Amino acid sequence: MKIQLINKTLRDYIHLLIVAISIVFILLIFNFYSSYKKNELLYFEKVLKNTYLNKTLDTVVENLSPRYQVIKYKVNEGDSLEKILNNFEISNQEKRIILKNILNNKKINKIFENQTISFQIDRKEPVKIVEINFTINKTTNIIFKRDILKDKFAVTKIEKNLRKDFAYKESVIKNSLYSSAIKEKIPPSLIVEFARIYGFQIDFQRDIWKNDMFQIIYENFFNDDNEAIETGNIIYANLILQGKEYPLYFFKNDQMSDYFDERGQSIKKTLMKTPINGARLSSSFGKRKHPILGFTKMHTGTDFAAPLGTPIMASGDGVVIKASWCGGGGNCVKIKHNSIYSTVYAHLSKFGRGIKKGTRVKQGQTIGYVGSTGMSTGPHLHYEVIENGRKVNSQKLKLPSGKTLKGIERKEFEIIKIKTNVLKSELIDRTS
Repeated sequence: MKIQLINKTLRDYIHLLIVAISIVFILLIFNFYSSYKKNELLYFEKVLKNTYLNKTLDTVVENLSPRYQVIKYKVNEGDSLEKILNNFEISNQEKRIILKNILNNKKINKIFENQTISFQIDRKEPVKIVEINFTINKTTNIIFKRDILKDKFAVTKIEKNLRKDFAYKESVIKNSLYSSAIKEKIPPSLIVEFARIYGFQIDFQRDIWKNDMFQIIYENFFNDDNEAIETGNIIYANLILQGKEYPLYFFKNDQMSDYFDERGQSIKKTLMKTPINGARLSSSFGKRKHPILGFTKMHTGTDFAAPLGTPIMASGDGVVIKASWCGGGGNCVKIKHNSIYSTVYAHLSKFGRGIKKGTRVKQGQTIGYVGSTGMSTGPHLHYEVIENGRKVNSQKLKLPSGKTLKGIERKEFEIIKIKTNVLKSELIDRTS
């Protein structure tokens, strides 16, 4: 009877017993897992603190990004090698080593404007420059290669056996100068240069009409396999706008190299007519309803709408007197060109390389990029010209012309002009 009672009791509470046993079992497993996890974390933390492992990880991470970096620098007017080296994040000791090795070498007498210098940089600490390549001319390069152990540079002169020829292209402008030139397979760099040299007298957004024409003669350099390796100078350019011709000739001597019109007058003026290519005039100088403030006020500049990031050029030689935030103008650059003229470039997305207060810039140099900073409704350049302290309309400003060739220089130029015209006729016959 007693046994039957026990069995009945067990049957009645069997479910509760199973649940209790299960809970105990789960608690034992959880306790064991927690202890195991804690030991695992302690071991993992110990591994992470391992010196050899950390060194290995540092090496792997270092090798994920390129250790060596090549930077090409185009020499500006007034540059020195020391000034160029200040653009790189290297120690003063490293600068002294480089200057000592290069300035004492007779193969590099001096650097010159528009010269290309390539720097190969070893980014491993301490950062070092391991190779410097000076482009002397189209056929000659001088390379300084570092001996790391001695902090000295071995010098090599590379002579390229290139043959120079001339190419002549002409085309009717249907949509834009750029698209028409591309169809003629003219290299983009030459199209930009073509636009730059005419930027002092031609507004490419308003002065060029459909069915106008352009002509160009430029240098081509070929290797021994007769492959075109690179292009040289534009030696002749001509824009034919509504039937009127604007020919320009390249003239070079020991003192200068520039483009001149048929009268021997330089196309360079105090300021470029427009400091940006591929833009449209979106707001003129004068009174207007401010797009943000909502009331009528004087618009003291000219606005050029252009895509974000479009390069902006210095409209003349000068010194940067401001490159910072200008309130409503956002990021802006102000350049003093001479005792009469200054210019302002506002709403920039960012500044050009090396552009800061005190930097000397040359006409056509990139000083910044189109943005929409400050009080702006969209990407554009706000451009101001200041004459004797007074803001004036840049589009109506009559600027003095540049250098006029005289004496012996004029005679030399006339000979160059005749030879270029003869070459043009020969190249037209060759292509027809």
